[in-house]
Amino acid sequence: MRKKLLMILGAGSSIARGMPSVPALDQLMRQWGQDWASLRGFLDYYGALAHEIETYYRSGPSGPRPSLNFEKILGEMVALSHWMTPAPWGDTLRQTSCNGAPPPNLHFPNPSFSDYAPYGPTVMLNDQLQYLLTALVEHMRSLCQNLNLTNHAASQYHALFDGLREAFDIGVYNLNYDTAALSAYPGAYTGFSADGRFEPSGIHDRNEWGFVYHLHGSVNHSLVGEFGNEIRWQKDLAGTFFDGHQGLSGDKRSEGRSFPKTTLIAGGFKLDQLLVEPFHSLHAALMRHVYGADAILIGGYGFTDVHINRALRNRLAGPGQKLPVLVLDRAGDRADPMAFRYDPWAFELCGALHASGSYFFEPCHTSPPIPSELAARRAFEVSTPHRVAIWYGGFGEAATRLDGIVPWLDGQADEVLTSAFPAI
Repeated sequence: MRKKLLMILGAGSSIARGMPSVPALDQLMRQWGQDWASLRGFLDYYGALAHEIETYYRSGPSGPRPSLNFEKILGEMVALSHWMTPAPWGDTLRQTSCNGAPPPNLHFPNPSFSDYAPYGPTVMLNDQLQYLLTALVEHMRSLCQNLNLTNHAASQYHALFDGLREAFDIGVYNLNYDTAALSAYPGAYTGFSADGRFEPSGIHDRNEWGFVYHLHGSVNHSLVGEFGNEIRWQKDLAGTFFDGHQGLSGDKRSEGRSFPKTTLIAGGFKLDQLLVEPFHSLHAALMRHVYGADAILIGGYGFTDVHINRALRNRLAGPGQKLPVLVLDRAGDRADPMAFRYDPWAFELCGALHASGSYFFEPCHTSPPIPSELAARRAFEVSTPHRVAIWYGGFGEAATRLDGIVPWLDGQADEVLTSAFPAI
C-alpha cells in the first residue's frame, strides 16, 4: 500500500504561475476600496481602517510586530459592522466601553432619506465588504482564464506534482482560489459531481485520496442565481458567475456577526466563515486527512490561518511517531537561519509544526545555515528531532530535488537532503 502525502498550498506556491502575492492583493484592495468610495460617495472605510491598524501596529514597545494585510482589514470590517449594529443586536462592548458612541475617527453619513437610520453604518460597511470580495474573485478568475500551462514555471510546477504523485497517494488542500493545482492534477476529485453539484457524502465517505479541495473557495465556484445560497462548481471560467448576493443580505454566525454570502472565504473570523457548505465539510475532512497522512508537504504558506495551524499542531504535538513535514518556501537574500529568526512566519511555523528554531541545521553540518546559500546549493534546513525540513528555493523549483524529497518524505534519513552542490 502506497503512503499518503497531504499537501497544503498557500499563495506563495502559485506566484510563479502568474497569481498575485499577498502584498500585490493588498495594493489592489486599497485601490478597489477607493473605487467603491468614489462610486458610492462615502468614506473609504477599508482605507480608513488600514490607516488606523497601521498606526496601532506602530505603537507599543519595539520588537517584532504583526504584519498587516488585506485579510486583517476585511476581518476588522466585519467586526466594525457588528460594533455599529444598534442595540440590542450589536456588540455589547460598545455600551461598556464608550456608552454606545461610534468610533471617533470614522464618519458615517446617513445613507437614506430618513433622519433616523440606525443601521446606516452597518449597511455601508457591508456594502463595501461585498464589493471588495466580488472584485477579488473576479480578478482571480480573470487571471486563471489566462493561466499559462506550457511555460517554464508551469513545467516545474507540474513536474513536482508528477514526481510526488508517482511516489505517493496525494491529497491537496489548496488555500488559494486559483486553478494552478488542478492544472497539475487534472481529474482530481474536487468534492463536486460532474454536473457541478456539491457532494458532502462524497467527501465524508471517501477513503481514496487523489483530491484537490479548495478550502477557502475557488474561481470555479458560483452561487445558483443572484440570491441563491447553494454553491456549485462551474468549469467554464468564461461563463456567467454569481459571486455574491445582489443587495445587502447576510448570514449571521457566532455572536450575531453577519457575513456576506459569497463564493469564497477571506478575512478574519474564518471559523465562522467555514460554517457553511462546502467549506464546513472540507474543513472537517482536513482534520481526518491530517491524522491519516504519512507525510505532509506545505508549499508557499504564510502560517497565518489559525484553523490550519491548529489542525497541524494537534496532530504533530500528539503522541506517536512524528511525521516528516517538508516546507517549500522562497528565501530572500537577507533571510536569517531559523535559529536566529523571530519574525511571525518563523514563530507560527514552529508553533504549528511543534518544532524549535534552535534545532534547524543543514544535514551533516553543525552551524546554522544561511537560507540564500542553501537555496543556491539546492540544500535544506532540517530539524532532525522534529522531522521538519525547509526548502528555500521556491515551490516549483523543488522539482529539481525530488531525488532527495521523495525518499525523505518516505521516511529515509536526513542525509538524502544534503546539498546538490558542494559548499564553496
